[in-house]
This record gives sequence, C-alpha cells and structure tokens, in this order.
Amino acid sequence: MAARGPFGSGLLGSRFFWNLLASYAALLLVTGVLVGWQVQSRLEASLLRELEETLRRDCEMLAPLASEALRGDVPASLAAELERLSRATGLRTTFVAADGRVALDSSEDARAMDDHSSRPEIVQARAETFGGARRRSHTVGLDMLYVARRLNEGDSEGDSEGERVLGFVRVALPVSQIEGQLASARRSVVLGTGAGVLLALVLGLVLSQHFVRPIAAMKRTAQDLLAGRYDSRVRVTRRDELGLLGETLNALGAETTRRIAALSQEDAQLRAVLAGMIEGVVAVDEADRVAFMNQAARVLLQVAESAPEGMALWKLAPIRELEGLLGRARTSGAPERSEVELFRGGKELVFQAHASPFQGGGKAGFVLVLHDITELRRLERVRRDFVANVSHELKTPLTSIQGFVETLLSGALEDKQNNVRFLRTIEANVKRLTSLVTDLLSLARIESGALEVESAVVDWRDVLEQVLRLREPALLAKELILEVRGREKPVRVRGDREAMTQVLDNLIDNAVQYTPRLGRVVVSLASRDGQGSIAIADTGIGIPSADLDRIFERFYRVDKARSRAAGGTGLGLSIVKNLVLRMQGEVTVSSVEGRGSTFTVLLPLG
Repeated sequence: MAARGPFGSGLLGSRFFWNLLASYAALLLVTGVLVGWQVQSRLEASLLRELEETLRRDCEMLAPLASEALRGDVPASLAAELERLSRATGLRTTFVAADGRVALDSSEDARAMDDHSSRPEIVQARAETFGGARRRSHTVGLDMLYVARRLNEGDSEGDSEGERVLGFVRVALPVSQIEGQLASARRSVVLGTGAGVLLALVLGLVLSQHFVRPIAAMKRTAQDLLAGRYDSRVRVTRRDELGLLGETLNALGAETTRRIAALSQEDAQLRAVLAGMIEGVVAVDEADRVAFMNQAARVLLQVAESAPEGMALWKLAPIRELEGLLGRARTSGAPERSEVELFRGGKELVFQAHASPFQGGGKAGFVLVLHDITELRRLERVRRDFVANVSHELKTPLTSIQGFVETLLSGALEDKQNNVRFLRTIEANVKRLTSLVTDLLSLARIESGALEVESAVVDWRDVLEQVLRLREPALLAKELILEVRGREKPVRVRGDREAMTQVLDNLIDNAVQYTPRLGRVVVSLASRDGQGSIAIADTGIGIPSADLDRIFERFYRVDKARSRAAGGTGLGLSIVKNLVLRMQGEVTVSSVEGRGSTFTVLLPLG
C-alpha cells in the first residue's frame, strides 16, 4: 500500500509509533518543565541578588546623609528630594533611629509611623550591618523588598563600625516592579523552553519515524505471512539490530514458505493416495467429528458429497457397530477391529472396520479404515456352495454307478432281463459325469482366461442354423413349436463363432428342457443401437423374481429335482454369461413365473 503524507498511513496507524512518540513527548515535556523551572528559579534568584546589591549600593550612598539627619534635624530640602526620588523611581527611603523611631520616610509621614525596631531587616542589620527582607509593608500595604544598613556613632562616612549604633538607613522597592522583571524573564524562559521542546519534538518525530518505519514494515510482513502470503518480504536498508531482525524475518518467511510448500505437497500426495484407495478412510477427532473422509468411505457409508466435514460421524453414518468400535479403541488406546453387516436396498453389505488411535499436532483422534468384503463373503459362499454342489453332483451318479456295478457283479450280469437296463443306466450316469466334467473344465478355462476368444465378424443366422440342426431331435421329441423371427436380414456381430455356438446351444437347450410338451420356443434376431441381439423366449415354467439375480451362478437351479431329471449340470448359464462377457457383450433375462422366460444376448455389431 502506498504511503500517504510524509509519514505514511501505516505509521499513523501504528500504536507503537504513537506510544514511542508520546513517551518521547512526555519525557521532553517533563524535562522542559524541570529545566524551565530551574532556569526561572536561578534567574529569579539572580535578579533578586542583583536588586539587593543595587539597594545596598543605594544604602551606601544614602548612609552619610542618613547619619547627618539622625544626629540633628532633617533638612526640609532632604525630605523633599527623597520624596521626589521616590516618585520618580519608586524607591522608598527610610531613616530609622537606633531606638526604632522613624526619623524620615520618603513615602509616609514619619511621625505617624510605628516603631520599626522589630522589622526583620532592621533586626538583621543591627546584627550583621546589612539586613534584607521581602514582606508586606504594614505602612503602605504593599509587598516590598527591603534592604537596611546599620549606621554607627563613630562612622561619619557610614562605611565603618563605631562603638554605638546611631540608626539605620533603609531602602525598599515594591515587589510589583520586581514581578514585572521576573514575568519578562519567565516569558523568555517559557518561550525558549517551548521552542527547544518543539524542536526536540520534531526531531523525535523524525527519529520515531526512522525507528518505527522498519518495525511497521516487519509487522506488515508478519501479517502477510500469517494470512498465507508467504512471498512477502521486508526491504532491509540498514545494518543495525532492526536490519538484522528484518533479515531474520525474511529468512523465517523463506523457511516457512519452503516448509509450507513441502507440507502442502505431502498433504496433496496423501490426499491423492487416500482418495485413490479402494478402502474407505475416515479420520475423526476425540469428539468423533469427521476431519477427513475419502470417496470410498462416502460410497461405503452412503454419505452425500455435500455433507460437510466437522459433523459427528454418528450423524453422517448412524451405524451402531462403528460407534462401539470407536468406543473400544478409545477405552483400550490400541487398534480395534470389527466386522459390520448391513442390509441396504435389500442387499447385504459387509465390511471390516479397523479403528486406530493417532496423535499429532497437539490433537488426538482415530482413523477408521473400512474394507468392503461383501464380494469376498459372496465368493466364499459361492466356493462353499460350489464344493458342496460338485461333491453332490459327482456323488449322485457315482453312487448310482457303484450300485449297479455291485448288482451286476453279484449275479445280475447273467440276468438277461435286467443286465442291459442296468448297463444303460450306468452309461447314462457316465455321460452325465462326462458332461459335468466337460462343463467344469470349460468354465475353469473361461474364468481363468486360458480360453482364447477370437473377435471376428459372425452372422447370428449361421450360428442359429447350426444349433437348430443339433437340437431339432429334442424339439421334435417334445413336440415344441419353434418360431424364428428376423432371419430375413443378416445380423453380423463381432465374436467367436465357437463361443457363440456354445452360448446359443445352452440357451436353446434350457428352453427345451424347461418348456412342457406342445409349448413354444421363439428365437428373435435384431440389430439396434450398434448391437446385434438374439433372444430366446419360451413358454416354460418361468423363473421366480427372487431367483433372477442368481440364475447365472454356478450350480444354481430354481428347481433342482427337475434340473437333474432333465440331465442338466447347473453350469450352462454360468458358461453363457462368462463367454458373452469375454466377447464384450451382455446377457439379460426376464421371466414371469408360470408363463416362461426370455434370455437376450447382445454383441457389438461387426
């Protein structure tokens, strides 16, 4: 900010500047008053001494006249001359006899005046030759300055001591005349002192500016640093302690800037790392107020983006298990963990929560790390179900084979009526085992990525013709009505011909298996929105809505008994979904229980 006036708006607003100036002005004022008082006192004393000396000289000059007058009658001419002198100069002259009687006074009638032997100046002169006093006159009623000289009998000249006191000569001036001189002297002292104080005050103002300006600059720099303007620096123009302080402040600003930049970079990196973590991270203070929450935590706890930090965690995410976890960590002072299960929107959500106390920067709190294990728990269930299902699927035909083999070995081999039937049952179970193992191997290859899927342009019509030829006996056996729609135009998509054949074969096989005799199977071909679709609809038993989300899981069957009776392995739809996904496609299902199902496969157009 540009300075305004000779001292700048910054200095005028500086409390330190005004305190320094006020202290300096007060010191100058006190010093000026003391010096003025001392000068005035000394000057006044000097004037009084000079005046007393003058009055003494007057006494010396009047001493011969006073001695003659006190020895005889006072000449009228002398009285008249002293009276004229008093009117002209204001000097009052009094001749006092040794007994205190006033012989002559230039201002009053001596005969009317009282005894002066007790006057202070007379008493002092009787003892010391000269006497002086500043007092109010009882005769004229004015403040007077008196000087008296003792006159001795043998002192004709009035300047040596005799044996007997003849009298006294006294002169006096009104104090008012002295006060005029003193007032003039006081005015000179006041004016001189005032001028000196004013000059010193101006000099002090300049010196205060000289000292306060760099301090004000350092103050502004410190305020800039406090406000976050870390590039602010002091302009150092001097080499004294203030200059050293400015250089130190600049070094502090540079170091602060470097550290703030390093901390900002570390904070940005930490926030970027935390934001990119798939685990949810929440930092809370001692009162469980949220200090930080990354995006993964917001999604996991369903906290809106607009929710402000600083709110209590239990308000943002009212989950009892988290409150209990934080309570245990607060009590133990050590890391704690818990597994939280929630149901949201009809779906299960499971996550592990770890609470660890932390302390830093004089503050304490807790860090919550939330790891979503919903999929892990689902996969564990799928694995357990898979092992159980595989065991069951393998055990059932093996048990049947073992039973019939034992029967044949026990003698039924020679039974012409049953041995062939037993062998055909064994053959059927072997085929079922073969299909199961084949499907398991296919699914394993697909899920592991070992199966290479090509991307070529294939017409769905060609694949459909090939599959229908394979499934025609089954369709005829159940007297099912087959209807193909949209075969007039080619539907060319990008995919793997063998994989497309397997997908379509499984879907048509499902439709045949779960559609009752004399039912209908409709295959529809279409192209829309950059995708080629093939839909297989049937009028079979349908799928309950509760089972639609799991219909593509391995070994999942809606009607397990009927599926096994139909010879299914429970892996067909899982194979379909995985193959379609490998070809960058999508498979969907819609169904109404008791009325049939529709499976639709979408692949990119070629």
